[in-house]
Amino acid sequence: MSTVPNKADGFTLLEIMLAVAVLGLVVISVYRFVETTLAGVRTTEVEFREQALTASFGSFLRSQMEGLPVRLGAITGEPHVFNNIPSDELQWIANPGFGTMTRHANGEYRVTLTVQEPKGGGPLELGLRRQDIDNKAEATWFPLMKDVKGLEVRYFDSRAREWMEKWTDLAVRPTLIRVKLWRGASPDPHEMVLLVPYAASSTQMPTLNFGAGGSGGNGRRVRGVTISGMTGTPQPRPGSPNFQGRPPQGQGNRPPQAPPRQGQQGQPNAPRR
Repeated sequence: MSTVPNKADGFTLLEIMLAVAVLGLVVISVYRFVETTLAGVRTTEVEFREQALTASFGSFLRSQMEGLPVRLGAITGEPHVFNNIPSDELQWIANPGFGTMTRHANGEYRVTLTVQEPKGGGPLELGLRRQDIDNKAEATWFPLMKDVKGLEVRYFDSRAREWMEKWTDLAVRPTLIRVKLWRGASPDPHEMVLLVPYAASSTQMPTLNFGAGGSGGNGRRVRGVTISGMTGTPQPRPGSPNFQGRPPQGQGNRPPQAPPRQGQQGQPNAPRR
């Protein structure tokens, strides 16, 4: 007795090939999704590190500007270009501390922020060149960032009201310092603006001198001193170190008040009923 084979017991070659193709498409889709996600995570991590490094660099420069000695001549700058790459130099006088790697040192140091090629070659690196102010020892180089494409420093002169590419005036400090830093493959620079404190000199103080037709009234106040609107003469204000007592009336402040009116018997007038 012969039996007829049942065709539904197995899969044909075509069905197996289709199943393998569908499984391959699913695996490829999952792989691409995972790869894209990992690439995004790596890019975000790199950007986060870049932002953190730039923020730390900006905080370091701000702390150095705030810690400048009170005397004049504590900050200078020169522009440089090497191979069409801006490589400016910013130089300042710093006291010993963490910022200049001189925590336990004595005296003042001349610190220069610039870019240079590392000893082993390769992309430029940003760093500090530290030298004691008396030049008793050799200058020391401290690298801060690698893969730097350029450094540009500009100085805002409040007298000319414009940005200068260099600063050599030892009698006056710039009001602001703008730093642009190019790193990696990004064409856009990291930009930061630093506020420079005034030095301990009258040449850094704003000069206000109003004539008879000046501002009048209450006058202007500059660093604890009230500038009279009529004469331009500085008068110490209450709370300042030079204040000796109540300022006289009638000199750019309130006019002197008239005495109270009195009646016929020398007593103040009674209110009317």
